[in-house]
This record gives sequence, C-alpha cells and structure tokens, in this order.
Amino acid sequence: MEKAKIDARQLFSLMFLFQLGTGIVTSIGKHAKQDAWISITLGMAGALILFFFVYFQIFKRYPTLPFTGVLVQVFSKYIGLPLGLVYICYFFFAGAFNVRHLGDTMGTYILSETPVPVIIFISLLLVSYGCYLGIEVLGRTAEILIGAMVAFGVIGNITVIASGIIKIENVKPVLEFGWLPVLKQAVPLTVFFPFGEIFLFLMIFPYLNKPELVKRTGLLSVLLSGLGLSWTFLLVISVIGVNAQNVEIPLLFAVEKINVGHIIERMDSIVVGTFAVGFFAKIFLYVYVVVIGLADIFKFKRYQPLILPVVGLIFITSILGAKNKVLYQDFFYFKMWYVIALPLLVGIPVIVLIVIWVRNYFGSSQANIPNQKKS
Repeated sequence: MEKAKIDARQLFSLMFLFQLGTGIVTSIGKHAKQDAWISITLGMAGALILFFFVYFQIFKRYPTLPFTGVLVQVFSKYIGLPLGLVYICYFFFAGAFNVRHLGDTMGTYILSETPVPVIIFISLLLVSYGCYLGIEVLGRTAEILIGAMVAFGVIGNITVIASGIIKIENVKPVLEFGWLPVLKQAVPLTVFFPFGEIFLFLMIFPYLNKPELVKRTGLLSVLLSGLGLSWTFLLVISVIGVNAQNVEIPLLFAVEKINVGHIIERMDSIVVGTFAVGFFAKIFLYVYVVVIGLADIFKFKRYQPLILPVVGLIFITSILGAKNKVLYQDFFYFKMWYVIALPLLVGIPVIVLIVIWVRNYFGSSQANIPNQKKS
C-alpha cells in the first residue's frame, strides 16, 4: 500500500463527490416518474443499511487491509487472489464506462467540434497525473472541489426559485401508481447507483489517519448525498414535470429555463461544472483502486509504474467497448446492477462477513475450553 494518510474531511469530500457528482446529472429512478425523488430516498436508506451492516463491519475487522487483502485473509490466496482480480476487473470496467460517459456527454453538450477520443485522452492524462501524485493530493483537492459543488448547488437553487418556474402540481399526485414502481427503482437500482458504489472505499478506508471515524464519515456522506440528490430531482421534476425522466441530463434541461429578470439566463455552466467535478473525482478513484489493487495482489512496492498501462487499456476499452452510448448506458444503469452488482457488492461481502463471524465464534469457543489433563 501507498504510505499516505487522509483525514476524515478529505474522506468525506471524496465520498460525497463520488456519489453526488455523477448521480446528479443522470436520470435516476426514471420509471418512478414524478416519484423519482422518493425512490432515491429509499435507495439512500438501503445504502445506509448496506454500508453499516456489511461494509463497515468488514473494515472494522481488517482496518489496515484493502478489500483485495481481506479476501486473501478470509479465503486464502487460492480463492482470494482470483476474487481480487475479479473486483479489479469490475473497477476497471466501471472506470472505462465513466470515462466514455464523460467523453460522450462533453462531446454532445459542450465540445461538439472535438472528437470524443480526444476528450477521453485529455481527461485520462489529468487522471494519470492525479494518480501519480497519490491519494493525499486528491483528498486535499476534493476539499476544494466540494466547496465549488456546494456553491454551484446554492446558486442553482436560488436562481430556479427566483425564476418562478417551479410548479408544485408537477410532482402530484404523489404515489399515483402506488409503491411498487418506486420500490422497483429503489431496490436494487438506486441502492447500487450511485450509493452502493461506495463499496470502492473498502480499498481507500485503510488510508484514513483515524480509522474510528470511518463509520461516522461514511454514513454522513451517504445521508447528505442522498438528501442532495432527492432534493435536486424533486426540484427538477417540479420545473419540467415527468418529462424529466425522458431527458438524458434532466438538470441541464431544467436550468435552461432559468430567467431572472432577463438578466440571469441559461445557467448551463453550473451543470457543466458539477458534471466535470463529479466525473473527475469518480474516474480518478476507479483508476486509483485498480492500480493499488494490482500492486497489492502482485506485491509491487510501488503502484506508479502500473498507471500508464492501466490508463492505456481503459482508453482502448472506453472507445471500443460499445458502439454507442445508448447501448452501454442501458446496460450500466438498468442491467449491470442485477447481473454484476448483486453478487459483487452484496453477495461476496456478505459471505466474507459470515466467514469472519464463524471464525471468530469458533475461535473464541476454542479459547474458552479448558485444557484437559491426560489421565
């Protein structure tokens, strides 16, 4: 592992940006229609339970090991190492998806004359440099970026309210189709995206300088990012109605309607800034855990030599991995969580925790058996 430490504020900043940054510019809970904000709130509640009862419990028992190291300790190297590589592949492809999503969105809405591969290449150069500098530098950077994101949020909320474009009737009737569509969106979709993705931080938690603060920091980050997402989607739906779920970036569509006295209009830059901050933090973290995971599995002394090969493969995968963004976004947002996330983010961690409990129980039972003297 890299000999670096971050404090609780930096960890919170990373976790908050990781969850809120990309979730806020996607169509979460689209099939729940005007009740999408309820689906997000329920998803947040499910993620809080998952974090406290599974992820935190695993970390508490192995506070100095990344999850790849925990797998080896729990299952032995013959099972733990291959499983660790499976998780590395998951982080790798999630990172490639986010890079491609960034490139396509920037190319569509902002840099329409710039080829998508060029946008991806430049983005990965920045990510590579950030990875080379290490987790301490990103932690300090995240403290600054979270301030920018909060400022964007405050300005956006004020201008939307001042524009008088909010229509409360757009969010009515509440639960028009009952709880079933809302629950279908919440479990497992919004539980896993974006909240359940904090599983990644089982690779980062060992860098915290005060491990006892992981529980509070993690729960607070999920709670605040969840409330932020829920409020944002409630606001967006109140502005543009259920059609918000038919738009690729509902927030961008909503802010285009801002008009404060014909002076303040088209606050697109707020969404662009939020988008850029969130995706940079997320892509960096995915690439970082891939390289430190590989270094942990193969016992490299330094992870830096792995950065360029990994980033190069991510670049190729992001370009060749899907013919168009409709295909890969449909898989990532609506199918992946059933076929990949359920076993990797819930199934195996729960099995790891059960094995730990069983070992601890039988270990303590053996310790309590008095030595019998031979007759």
